[in-house]
Amino acid sequence: MPLTVCLLLLVLPVAATAATRQSAVSSRPVDAGQLKALAASYAAAGDPRAAQTYERAIAAAPGDFPLRVEFAEFLWHTGERERGNAQMERLLRLVPDNPKLKAHYGVNLAEQGRYVQAAEQLDAARRAGFAGADVLYYLGSVLWETGRLDEAALRLREAVAKEPGKASARHRLGRLLIFQGKPAAAIVELSRAAELEPDAVEVRLDLGRALEASGDLPRAEAAYRRALEREPNASLGHYLLGTLLARRGHRNEAALHIAFYRRAFADEQEARFRSGSRQAELNLGWTELKKNRFEEALAQFNRHPNDAEGLRGAAQALAGLGRHAEALRALERAVLLDPDNRALRYELDRAREGSEKKERSEKK
Repeated sequence: MPLTVCLLLLVLPVAATAATRQSAVSSRPVDAGQLKALAASYAAAGDPRAAQTYERAIAAAPGDFPLRVEFAEFLWHTGERERGNAQMERLLRLVPDNPKLKAHYGVNLAEQGRYVQAAEQLDAARRAGFAGADVLYYLGSVLWETGRLDEAALRLREAVAKEPGKASARHRLGRLLIFQGKPAAAIVELSRAAELEPDAVEVRLDLGRALEASGDLPRAEAAYRRALEREPNASLGHYLLGTLLARRGHRNEAALHIAFYRRAFADEQEARFRSGSRQAELNLGWTELKKNRFEEALAQFNRHPNDAEGLRGAAQALAGLGRHAEALRALERAVLLDPDNRALRYELDRAREGSEKKERSEKK
């Protein structure tokens, strides 16, 4: 089967679903269920009409609270955090006594780095009786971030009590206890977490840190070595072991571990620089594209000819310049590089439809 046919088959299901639902919505009075399904299809395809369709669906069914949550999650997922938060704030004014909703919002605020607001929502959920281990874990974590250390430790201990066989809360509590200067208490929690997850490298490293802080250098060294057995390229592990070995007078081996850490650190910094430069150039390309400065946008996107996002941007710039055949080829290559990206596949299908319409009109 020719490659172009294979690609067309990949994009047809999503595009056809959205098109079918659009036709159904357009051919009858407004139906909230149809609008909701259409919005979900647009969201899955990365179509910019998703947000407007969600708003229409909410207007048609203002009492559909799960729909409002779905819209907020869509906005968070697409980077529109302020709009997503505003949706949740409006919903909470309608159902102020829903602790599950407060917890859900609190977790998302925590992931946005809005720790004070997250603590308010999560603590409200806890006080209302919605106090599972996950809520207590997140609450303890955000309280730590806001400097409320004793409260954070209390909530994390409650999370451990709720699910004593789960390592994550014990690990977080152990790290907090190290931070508070309580290595003996930290060793208890981290030792248990290491038993529960013996292959967890970060737990082993933190256990080593607690042991080192307590003065038990031989056991700390053993913990670092066990972590490196599981992940030989863990740069932090090499750093911790190297500095500990230097303290114990084993300078030759210490130098080897520190040298490994320095090389890894340099490589990580270079990778971050490359990633940051790439994103800066792509962001500049999208900015130029919004201003309809297609040549300037294309120059930025062309810096990344083997990057799916760069090719997508280049395709839009080329289309703006009237170079539709080149735009289509750029999208086809983007889909080859990122075949699971449904938004890209949807754009490719629309570009093909436009190309076919143009060919038909030229033949006439």
